[in-house]
Amino acid sequence: MKIEGLSQKVKDKVKQLLDNAPADQKADAIMQSIEMIEEAAHADLIQQVVAEAERASHDAEFKKQLGLRNLSQEEKKFYEGFKDIKQSITANQIDIIPTEIIDRTLDDVKKASPILKLVNMAPANVKKWIVASHSGTAVWGMLTDAIKGELSAEVTALNIEIHMLSAYLVIPKAIRELSLEFVDRYFMAILSEAMQNGLVKGYLDGDGKTGPIGIFRQIGTTNGDGTQKAKTVSTKITKFSPKGLAEVRKTLTNDGKRVVSKLYLICNPADEAEYVDPCMYGEALTGGYVNKSFIEIEKIVDANCPKGKAAFTIDGYYTMGTTGVRVNEYDQTKAMENADLIIATCFANGRAVDDNVAVVFDVTKLEEYVLPITQITIPQQAGE
Repeated sequence: MKIEGLSQKVKDKVKQLLDNAPADQKADAIMQSIEMIEEAAHADLIQQVVAEAERASHDAEFKKQLGLRNLSQEEKKFYEGFKDIKQSITANQIDIIPTEIIDRTLDDVKKASPILKLVNMAPANVKKWIVASHSGTAVWGMLTDAIKGELSAEVTALNIEIHMLSAYLVIPKAIRELSLEFVDRYFMAILSEAMQNGLVKGYLDGDGKTGPIGIFRQIGTTNGDGTQKAKTVSTKITKFSPKGLAEVRKTLTNDGKRVVSKLYLICNPADEAEYVDPCMYGEALTGGYVNKSFIEIEKIVDANCPKGKAAFTIDGYYTMGTTGVRVNEYDQTKAMENADLIIATCFANGRAVDDNVAVVFDVTKLEEYVLPITQITIPQQAGE
């Protein structure tokens, strides 16, 4: 839910609703608050889609420019259910979101999220997917059991049907009354937003028990409660010089098995300002500031990254998958007059190829870049 940016009026209304609700009606009040917050947070999107639909109804050229999708029969049937959510989606009759919608939504999520562009997304209609390093082993000679064992050690099956990802979605009446292609436009926008946040959190620090194994966690080592152990946080990374990043690059190559030509640095916004930028940028002799890194480093700044910790990683070596995405009405509460609350749930999982895909470090140890100063001594002439 987006709390940031809400008007004080909405915040006060939500607070009053929660404060005044009797103990036996707290669940109702909480869900009504979710509806209120979600609808307020997406007010601009709602107005935009409604306005687009109105203009498109009498402007064929504008409708063409919007690039609306041609919906399949399965998708049309799914969105038709939104016309009367109470009858078409109930606790007893759960609708599965068509895989075309999920695949396209995940494409949108990857394009919109700097972090998730680093992830390989498995197709939405599979229950197991292969996780393997790009650097496979090719062998000439007899195909022996030893060779087969060596190859299979590089390949792991990702069981996608293990963990559940849930998101609350509000479908306003103003949207449900539009033509199906505009219902699709709104639904995919809020679904991608909801999934993006959950997938990013899972990618970074999923505990492996209730969600994916995040890059801040170890793949093969667990705590007593069944969660994956956190990776050791390096305190030795202080500079982005060749020597300062030598150990990072060596780790990311997985002992020389893959080439690393670009680094991605994931950090918290506060740490970017206080530690990362002062280390990465230095004053130029001609004035201004320039990136002083010797290798390409792309910063990815995200509030889901914990303060004080950052990670160097590479792209294409982490796989995520979702399957069986469903929606059902939240029937534990009274629906608001102009909106219905539904819950989208799906099976999801994810993990990196190996632990060396990311190096977690203490970002507070980074040192500010200082422009080297060379002192020149001019020898005195005789007689001076």
